[in-house]
Amino acid sequence: MRTFFAQKLFALIVILFAVKVTGQTFYISPSGNDNATGTSSGNAWKSISKLNNTTLAPGTTVLFEGGQSFNGSIYLDQNDANSSSVPVIISSYGTGKALISSGNDKGFFAYNTKGIHVSNLVFEGSSMATNTSDGVSFYTDLPGNVKLANIKCENLEIKNYGKTGLFISSYNLNTGFKNVLINNVEVHDVKETGILTSAFTSQTHTGWAHENIVIRNSQTYNIPGYADASSHRGSGIILSGVDGALIEKSTAHHTGSANTHCGGPGGIWAYDCNNLIIQYCESYKNSSGSGCDGLGFDLDGGITNSILQYNYSHDNDGAGYLLGQYDNARNWNNNTVRYNISENDGRTNAGGITLFKGVNTTMNNCKIYHNTVFTSSSASNPLVSAFSIINWNTGITGVEVYNNIFVTTGGARLVNIPSGYSAFFAGNVYWSSGFPFLIHYQGSDYSSLSSWRSGTGNEQLASTTTGMNIDPLLSNAGTGIIISPAPTYSLNAYLPGIGSGAVNSGLDLSALFSINTGSTDFFTSALPLGNQRDVGACEKPALIITNVSEEMFGASNITFYPNPVNSGETLYFKGGEGPFVIELYNLGGGLITKKEQVQSEFNFHSGIPSNAIYIIRITDSRGKMETGKIVVR
Repeated sequence: MRTFFAQKLFALIVILFAVKVTGQTFYISPSGNDNATGTSSGNAWKSISKLNNTTLAPGTTVLFEGGQSFNGSIYLDQNDANSSSVPVIISSYGTGKALISSGNDKGFFAYNTKGIHVSNLVFEGSSMATNTSDGVSFYTDLPGNVKLANIKCENLEIKNYGKTGLFISSYNLNTGFKNVLINNVEVHDVKETGILTSAFTSQTHTGWAHENIVIRNSQTYNIPGYADASSHRGSGIILSGVDGALIEKSTAHHTGSANTHCGGPGGIWAYDCNNLIIQYCESYKNSSGSGCDGLGFDLDGGITNSILQYNYSHDNDGAGYLLGQYDNARNWNNNTVRYNISENDGRTNAGGITLFKGVNTTMNNCKIYHNTVFTSSSASNPLVSAFSIINWNTGITGVEVYNNIFVTTGGARLVNIPSGYSAFFAGNVYWSSGFPFLIHYQGSDYSSLSSWRSGTGNEQLASTTTGMNIDPLLSNAGTGIIISPAPTYSLNAYLPGIGSGAVNSGLDLSALFSINTGSTDFFTSALPLGNQRDVGACEKPALIITNVSEEMFGASNITFYPNPVNSGETLYFKGGEGPFVIELYNLGGGLITKKEQVQSEFNFHSGIPSNAIYIIRITDSRGKMETGKIVVR
């Protein structure tokens, strides 16, 4: 084990004299003694220094006393662990998480080794202003394009560091890490980046350094960045150099406010990756400082064969969903944006969905379908629009835009595509909320869907016209609801109301364009629910029970909790006069179950399908009624 990364000679001396231990469990406590055996809580070691001077063989477990604080930094090198099948575990014991207080240094650093699981710990630096290090970091520079496998970081809190919260990195061609899991990690109040992977890349590079990296159930917030003329600073989650990656059920917000570089940062994004999926995530109130970017989600330079789906972006300075190709990047090709929701993004630049391309590179084949975009006007961004391409460098090809709902307010443009650029639109719904219809396309303004259709060939398949200029009757649009930590599909907004023309109006993308559109929508509803697909992110028939007024049913004062509720759990009621009648409907209005003579609780038994949203109607003995949505996990 190394005591300081930069001092290699000293590290070698430590290795020579370190004590090597095999698959044992060691305990560390403030009340311990470094001369003790360490093999029980009653004979615990006292310090991180003792750990750093012990070489950990595969299978060793090191446990810090929960609820206690330990000063110092944990360092591991190639003599520790280094078995992908028998990992070393570093965690807490007892009650709560142990705190690793590392001052101005790193909290945890592992160099050129594998098979390491770090869990149930808090890592804290001195502050963003005084600490200049990463919180938890794994790094390799081994020759030979090797992949170090089986790294896990779970149930961690990382805070008050001057650089990156959790950093997976390499810089030797395709040497890197694989089979990495980052689960339930909370990073906040770090200066530069929340969670980051990085690796060597160039425009002529082939392959990727990292493989199979999963980030789930994690949060990044209060990542301000700082002034740096050379690069962007202040992002939530960034993946780069990865072949096969997944980011899901994670959140980024309040990032980038102190950045000054034009270009970046953002909430959750990736570059130089292949086969990446970002899904079920929420990204909001991300800033750019400079007025450039501050995006919600982004598939950036060198991304191939990747998907953004089932995400919720809102109130970001930049694009909700940015598809970008920076200067001299590797090829950008075959990427998809589907079943996402954008609300009031593009506050200072870009818009709901935005594309751009840099110089000396290619950008081809992008399919954008079944998204719902709501964009209001912004005094700080006069050209804000629901869909746009930035006027930078031409050569973007193969952009296909199908079955989306684009809603604007305050006179914002529905579509903004400058001269020299193009995209093909079909089957979309456009609505400008009482303001004039406005699409800017290839240098011309169009004040009606029909004129745009005839002037450009968009919204037309052979002799068949497509697209609609109608109000989709979306529920609770533009209300700025924050969902986290609840799942994105519990969002109580953007459902088409009774009589919406978006229902059962979508083009059959499989038959027309050989597109595999997936099996569920944003709300996890099966596709299709009706005779054909709906337009937008929600697959929902017109019948919807929502926003029941007191004038209709009288003040019920009935509340129910918890919401979401897990399958098999009990739902409780407060208010009203029992007994109650409980009716549960699916989103199509079909009755799932009805129970009478219910007193103060109702069990969601296993016969009720989970992972779905239902309408619940509660009627008390006076005939007073409460109706609402409930998520069953």
